[in-house]
Amino acid sequence: MFSRLGRPENFSDGRKRFADLMRNRTSFCKMERIYLDHQTTTPALPEVVDAMMPYWNEDYASPSGLHAGAKRARNAVDLARSRVSCLLGRPDDGENVFFTGSGAEAVNLAVLGFARANRRFGNHIVCSAIEHPAVLDSLSALEREGFCKSVVPVDSKGFLSAEAVSSFFTDETILVCCQWANLVAGTVQSLKRVGEFARERGIAFFVDASAAAGRAELNIDSVGADMVAISPHRFWGPKGVGCLFKRRRTVVEPLIFGGNQEKGLRAGMENVPAIVGAGVAAELARRNLRENCLRLGRLQKRLLAGVLNGIDGVRLNGPEIGTGRLCDQLSFTLSGVEAEGLALFADMRGLAISPGSGCLSRALEPHYVFSALGMSPSQAKQTISLGIGLETTEAEVDAAVEILKAGAKRLRSMLPGSVPNCG
Repeated sequence: MFSRLGRPENFSDGRKRFADLMRNRTSFCKMERIYLDHQTTTPALPEVVDAMMPYWNEDYASPSGLHAGAKRARNAVDLARSRVSCLLGRPDDGENVFFTGSGAEAVNLAVLGFARANRRFGNHIVCSAIEHPAVLDSLSALEREGFCKSVVPVDSKGFLSAEAVSSFFTDETILVCCQWANLVAGTVQSLKRVGEFARERGIAFFVDASAAAGRAELNIDSVGADMVAISPHRFWGPKGVGCLFKRRRTVVEPLIFGGNQEKGLRAGMENVPAIVGAGVAAELARRNLRENCLRLGRLQKRLLAGVLNGIDGVRLNGPEIGTGRLCDQLSFTLSGVEAEGLALFADMRGLAISPGSGCLSRALEPHYVFSALGMSPSQAKQTISLGIGLETTEAEVDAAVEILKAGAKRLRSMLPGSVPNCG
């Protein structure tokens, strides 16, 4: 067997070939890539990373302690609360911001925690058909506990009617859940009337603002929300932290037990570095909102024009570009082009995109939001989502269009017959 592996004097040649292979592999892994999957997650800004660093190995104390190091950590956490509350339009209400381990946990805490704490007032909850799975799965869990839900349909652009929401209210309704914006359809909702209808009936109003934070102006008083959840990793902050604003009068039960952190609402050692990063990301998002939206909007228009003008048989999903749509997101249905195949083709050429939605892009079934918009299963499977980021350039947008054009042409050439109509 030794002779079949090669003589010892040939080992140097083998090492050289292996080194060459690894250099090529490393070069490929480090190739310049175009990331248009920002609707799934965003890179942390340098300012965010810099702010987090000291709390890993310098000011690493627990905020619950009594010594000087603990006080520094506690002050840093409190500053982050204040910055998050400012992002939500409540600059003097940081004490009502609570930190969790993720945006999904913040949503779970709001929905599950409120329903369980207020069961004696009713067992009915209303939500839209395009809520995030964190809301829908929480409601499914509550149904197993004896609660019931009503799901309000949206129109073909993803918009929700406040009157339709209120038509589902009953004497047993205790909570209504609505997204501020939807990452799949790109729709930005007008929620003021929903909040007014809820307040008139004494119903709590929870808003998932994870998709809207950093991309739209947030003022929770303007929509009358009692609870609002955001996820910092979606607006250039760190992963591993979520934020829940809860008005003082709103009663919620904890989901995690074992300590008195977060005023007893969420036990466990605070993730101080991530919390600090969330606060800085919130401050930057608030301060630079107008400038960021203008820049992202210009790139969005460029990308839209490139795709519509460069590829036949394409339809834009969701609202037209404007105040009713997120400034950094686009969703296209490309007739005759299987979305997963296009995403793989693009990835091989250095372009990162999502087929459908980031959270469910690996699921085998078409995304439920597409069904809510009235799309057929075949159309849903031909739909891609593109998310532009702060670091995206015009050159990257143009290059992405060329890759998508090549991918659509290649995939269509593999199908028999002509390209079907996507309308």
